[in-house]
Parts: sequence; structure tokens; C-alpha cells
Amino acid sequence: MTNEAIQLGDLLDQFNTSDEVGQNRLVYNQQWLRNQRALILLGQEHDAQATVDDYGNVSLDFPGQEISAPIATGSHMDTVRQGGCYDGLYGVLGGFCAIQKLYQQGHLPKKPVRLISFSEEEGSRFPAAFTGSNYYTGHQQVTPLVDEMGITFDQARRDAVRQLQTIPGVRRQRAPLPASFTELHIEQGPRLAQAHQSLGLVTGIVAQDRYDVTVYGQANHAGTTPMAQRQDAMATASHLMAELYDLANKSSKSLSFTIGEIHVSPNVSNVIAERCTFSIDCREESDERLATFLTAMQVVIQHFENVTVKQTLHVPATPLSQALRKQNAEIATRMNFPFQELFSGAGHDSQIMSTVTPTAMIFVPSEAGISHAPTEYTKMSDLLYGVALLATSLSVQANES
Repeated sequence: MTNEAIQLGDLLDQFNTSDEVGQNRLVYNQQWLRNQRALILLGQEHDAQATVDDYGNVSLDFPGQEISAPIATGSHMDTVRQGGCYDGLYGVLGGFCAIQKLYQQGHLPKKPVRLISFSEEEGSRFPAAFTGSNYYTGHQQVTPLVDEMGITFDQARRDAVRQLQTIPGVRRQRAPLPASFTELHIEQGPRLAQAHQSLGLVTGIVAQDRYDVTVYGQANHAGTTPMAQRQDAMATASHLMAELYDLANKSSKSLSFTIGEIHVSPNVSNVIAERCTFSIDCREESDERLATFLTAMQVVIQHFENVTVKQTLHVPATPLSQALRKQNAEIATRMNFPFQELFSGAGHDSQIMSTVTPTAMIFVPSEAGISHAPTEYTKMSDLLYGVALLATSLSVQANES
């Protein structure tokens, strides 16, 4: 095993936990705090200036010959519940390894280089996604949010961020925006693995909308209430969900429609449900096709009584930098790295970063296309392809006139 493989493997082992099912690094919890702190200390050991903003985004700035906006890479530190070992974290730690590879060339690059660990991307603890990169780029802050334990977003944020910002040597501010951003990430789908390609250069990222749908009924006795006289929220919700899936299956082949979270109240076996809330996640390569589907979805929902719909996320389809993608394709060709261009079906911090700076994404394969699960896996050889391409890309960008 090469030194690079040992370094990356050791870092992944250090930053992942093995004492529970999957990774549960939800924003601002103890696992998240442990990792952001460890990353700051790791950067300081390698002469980086650490900055932590008020949302817990960590920036590690490595010096250049010039005082200018840095060339940046990175990804998010948080995970979904019972997530895998690579989603987000590979972009952070692989980014660190790429930067080290760049600085081991024996001379400072012209421009400084930055590693970013965004506080949150997944929306797993609070009903809002991309809060880290949205704050980083100066976009809107989140409205009041509460997790399932009744802890507010602001309370959790302040308690966690305070512990990071008091680490000696850490700057407490929102970092200035970088000159460019390149995110290294696992594909989270099957296309690269099925095509036997080690790298994917991302052309753009899907549009994404999320909703919470609540169906209201009346709680009553499960044994004494005649079926025809029930106001059963669960029964209504199940019919609604079936119609929505039927609509989705008849829509564009590029549409993804998922109901992944359901809450029933009072959630007792012998009580008719008085309320059922479920999530909807819709994704499309085209803003126009997504809008068409969402209009049809609202028509279906309006046929049902006692139903409310709340939108929790809207992110438009995002084209990424053609210039950076072309540059990365030329580098990969020169290095004899197998690659293909593809669209991303998952949302990423790059969607947000692309609104303020030229942005690129580099994918590596996900074995069997599995992600957001403990069995998420990418071969070390593919992880190293990604690091090598990123290191060269950062070097080219950081040394351009």
C-alpha cells in the first residue's frame, strides 16, 4: 500500500466511528464536534490558518506567494442518520490529502489554497439543508428550527460553535469567498461503477424540491369505530402516497421522487391515526420539467381533504463551470485517468458555491451505487484517482497567472 493510501485510509478511520450502526454525524452533535475540532488541529499541525464562522464552517487556509483569494476545495462534515463512511467526509479528507500533495512539491503555489469543511448539507437533524454553504456564501439564514428532541437550531449552533471558536489560534469570522471551488465527492449512484470509470466530471446538479405533507383525521378507537365512519389520517395518506408515486412513475425518466420519512400520531396500534406527516423529495435535471411535475402533484393533492403542504427546500438546477471541467478533462487525459462526464442526481454544496465562484465537481465510483447507508463503499484505488486529479487541478489553478 502506498503512503498516500495509508494516509487517506488512516484519516478515514480516525474520522469515522465504529461503535454504532453507520455514521451519525448530525450537525452540531458530539460526533460532528469531535471531527470539526480534529480537522482544525490537523490543519494547524500543517501550518494552516483555521477560521470558524458562526455556523461552524471550518476553513483551513494554506499560504501562497501572493495575497489573493484562495483556490478552494472541500465538502460537508455531516452525515445522514446511519450514513456511510465517504459521503462528504471523503471530500474533506481527500481534499486535505490533495493539498498536502500540492505542498510537497517543494515550493509555495502563487495563490493560497483553502480546505473547507461545511457544517451541514444533509438536512438530517433540522428540516433545512445546505445551511453551512448558504451561510458561507452570504445567502439567507435559516428560520427558527427545532430537532426531534426539542433543541433549537440556534441553541445547538451556539453551543457547538463556541467550543470550536475558542480553540487557540482560530479566527472567528466568515471567511472571504474563494476564487474557485472544486468539490471531491463519491458519485452516490451506479453509473461510474457500471461503466468501469474511475472518475466523473460533473456537468451540472439536479433541481431539487422538498415538502412536508400533513394529513389530518380524527383519533378514535380501532375496534369500535366502523370502517365507513372513520376519519383515518393514515388511510388517506396511504392513498395519497400511492397516487403520487403513480404520477411520478408516469413522468419524465430523469425525475426522482421519494417519500422517505413518515410520522403517524398518536402512533398507537389500537388508535386510529389523527395525523400523518410524510416527506417528499423531488429531483430533476430540468427546472422546467420539475415545475411541470410539481404542478401536477399539487393537482393530485388538492383532490384530498384536510391536507396541508409545506415546502422545505427549493434549489434550482445548477450548471457547473465549463472552464474548470474542461481543464480537469485535459488533466485527466494527460494523466491517463479513465473518466466520463455526467449529471449529478444528488444535491451538493457545489450548487450553493457556484452562485458566488466558478465551481467544479469530481466524482469517484460508489460500489453498487449504494450511498446514504452503512454499506457505502468506494475502492481505495478510485479514492486515490480522485485525490490525484484534484491535487493537479488545484496546482494548475493556484499557479495560473
